[in-house]
Amino acid sequence: MDVIRKIGASILLIFLILAALSSEVGSSSSLQIIVSTDKPYYCREENINVYGDVRVDGVPVENATVALEVRDSASSPVVVRTLTTNFLGKYYVSFKMSDEALLGMYTVNASYNYDAERVTNTTSFVLEAASLLVLTVMVGRSAYSVGDTIEIYGDVTRDNAPVNGAFVAVEVRDSKNAPIVMRVLETDNDGVYSLTFQLTQGSPTGTYNVHASVSYESLKAVSNTTFEVSHEISADLNGDGVVNILDLAIVAIAWGSYPGHPRWNERCDLDGNEIINIIDITLVAREYGK
Repeated sequence: MDVIRKIGASILLIFLILAALSSEVGSSSSLQIIVSTDKPYYCREENINVYGDVRVDGVPVENATVALEVRDSASSPVVVRTLTTNFLGKYYVSFKMSDEALLGMYTVNASYNYDAERVTNTTSFVLEAASLLVLTVMVGRSAYSVGDTIEIYGDVTRDNAPVNGAFVAVEVRDSKNAPIVMRVLETDNDGVYSLTFQLTQGSPTGTYNVHASVSYESLKAVSNTTFEVSHEISADLNGDGVVNILDLAIVAIAWGSYPGHPRWNERCDLDGNEIINIIDITLVAREYGK
């Protein structure tokens, strides 16, 4: 009987030892590495941002060494980095592809070794051709007089599509190169921006320069234009000291003409847009009888 009890106790001890060993094997560390990009698509001129983290049993690993490799659409390695996690177990790298980089699908591989165990993870992104950002800037007329309201407008397009929510910086400098207007304007759903302002009395005459610039998703574009400013637009075309039917007749004769046209009369081009039209008639009519 004692022998049976001893055998039973020995068997129980063996089972306990096996259970303990089994428990140790089952509690091996759970190793995890995450890798992601901030966007699924990039253009050649954009920064590509790769980030992720390393965890063991759900706990962030600080100072972990992460091996990162990026392969292009031909499976050739184009970026190889060794990164170190911060106190939150996170790593990050930013890089830009060359102008000759292949287009298509790129694969990002991240790996980490811990206690003879290696863990890997993969993500991907698509590299597209460079986008074209275009900015236009225009003025309502090519010539104004002091006191007139100036209209400036334009649009922003990316690959011929309107860009909504782009911020356009507009600066206007007078003929003495002094800044008189500095505004930041946001484009609407049609990619259009605009502003109006008035030339104050005492503004210098001459050529005014308009400079516009925009930055959008790492793309940049600039555009420039000019307009002329005179003290006043004189509708007294025949110089007799009064604006009357004779001045209207002079404009009527030049109606529809432009530089090089046989009926072109530069004096009738009151708005300076190099064509005699209803605007010039209106400017004469506004001064009629004065």
